[in-house]
Amino acid sequence: MSDRIAIVGYDVCLPAGRERAEIDSFLASGKSAVVDVSRSELLAAGVPESEFTRDDYVARSARAEWTPRTARHLGDVSAHELAVTDPQHLLFLDCCAGALRDAGMSPDSVRGRDIGVVGGIGMGLYAGHSLDSHFTTRIQRDAALRDQLAFPEVLIGNSSDHCVGRVSHRLGLTGPSVNVQTACSTALAAVDHAVLLLRSGRTDTILAGAAALYFPDRRGYRWQRGGILSPTGVCRAFDAAADGTVGGSGGGVVVLRRYNDAVADGDVIHGVIEGIHSGSDGGQRASYAAPAFDGQVRVIRGAMADAGVGPDDFAYVEGHGTGTPVGDLVELGALHEVFGSRRTHLPVGSVKPTLGHLDTAAGVASLVNVLLGIKRGWIPPTANFTELGPDARDWTAQPSTGPTVFPSGTSLAGISGFGASGTSVHLVLSAERDPDDPGATAGDGVSAGTVVAAAATASAVPAAPPAHEDQRLSPAGDNTGIRPAREEIAGVLIRLLRERGDFAHLSDEQVMEVGILDFGIDSVDVVAITNVFEARWKVSLEVLDLFAADTVAAIVDLVEQELGE
Repeated sequence: MSDRIAIVGYDVCLPAGRERAEIDSFLASGKSAVVDVSRSELLAAGVPESEFTRDDYVARSARAEWTPRTARHLGDVSAHELAVTDPQHLLFLDCCAGALRDAGMSPDSVRGRDIGVVGGIGMGLYAGHSLDSHFTTRIQRDAALRDQLAFPEVLIGNSSDHCVGRVSHRLGLTGPSVNVQTACSTALAAVDHAVLLLRSGRTDTILAGAAALYFPDRRGYRWQRGGILSPTGVCRAFDAAADGTVGGSGGGVVVLRRYNDAVADGDVIHGVIEGIHSGSDGGQRASYAAPAFDGQVRVIRGAMADAGVGPDDFAYVEGHGTGTPVGDLVELGALHEVFGSRRTHLPVGSVKPTLGHLDTAAGVASLVNVLLGIKRGWIPPTANFTELGPDARDWTAQPSTGPTVFPSGTSLAGISGFGASGTSVHLVLSAERDPDDPGATAGDGVSAGTVVAAAATASAVPAAPPAHEDQRLSPAGDNTGIRPAREEIAGVLIRLLRERGDFAHLSDEQVMEVGILDFGIDSVDVVAITNVFEARWKVSLEVLDLFAADTVAAIVDLVEQELGE
């Protein structure tokens, strides 16, 4: 049995559009779908004016123009079901049905067949009071609707556990039906699991993908210094001026079959998965939310080994590229480790500045960007990119400032993504001809079956903890306006560091001579530390300055400098 897996159909709904030609044109244009959200839109969405007029509120987002009432493939859905069901479930269902149609499979032809479904959605029922969801914004606030509902239908309509099962039930599919939740690596983790099922012979056709919608659908966000969200509302992946990411909504699904079966049945093949590898960072991360250099290197090399390809074969890597300074630097460093033996630089890009960060569906956006780029024969440069920071300028992986062309012959490209769940996936994809058009190739000057795209996914680092998390150590009202002694500053900092790791073997004097990175501290921890200093002494410290400090003593120097200004 061949290990090659064919993508024989797909359907997506992205901030760039729903029609494939529309999405292709938008991606090729170099524009960004991240736009301003107007005051009237925010008010209409129920965002309080007291919220969006805050100094830390950024009214920017990327939104897919989709609602259950404008869906194309849902079939008969009652008004009651629409009201009680998280739209993320319905978007995923819509894309699954659309992908099957794209693969030439009508609803009647698939009912009762051993077709599998693997996928996931964003946070739903359990968002609670800290994050908005369909459940918290629509159901809990509608007293009349709540009175009509029984708990089971609320659970089924809003828990992510039931998203995939809903698809299998509605479409009558009897194959494996598996929900996957790995945060921002969900979509490609679903593809990875689907490939394993196909290679095992368990089934011959599987749907794989994810969906993510924000609630309310037209809103911005509050940013926190040192967090993953951009204070400027512009995602600048891999750029020296990168200051964070911007969220987006959307979803998509691919139809996968074993390559030999697809060829035998005359399927249109959009791309072929030659190799794939997934894994967890395990305990190698400095903290749960930190990016893991070793984990990224491991999954990329694993997928390359599975596909039987080498570093010099690649023409492009579609990076995870969220626009967070630390995460992007770790990613470029991992790519340099894997591809450092190349004779030429490796072009790198990211679709997130164009479409926003689609959370659980981020991998679908990356995969579609590469599929369309392969068909087009080239991929545009990353939106909003101007120049690399000094630390990465001599590395092999270099963001492109112009279009990356897929040359003739055997060439590979890449998509990378890594995240807080610790689950990473790397996929290797090759182009394929349309059997109804023997003269068609993957792109101008590109031989069919020779362009390969490697894709690695994982989730984004979660938002930083609220400012009050560590303020129990230092009530701001008791300390503001009082210049502390150096010993007091050092004592507070050492205490905060010790709370975030096991450093009992070091004395306080030894801690002062150690760099903050040696403590296994990530950006989430550092944000909490800076919040304490700001609350206690009104000192504003930049997260990157703390990471750049050689020692804890140097951080104390920074605090004293700020206090002296």
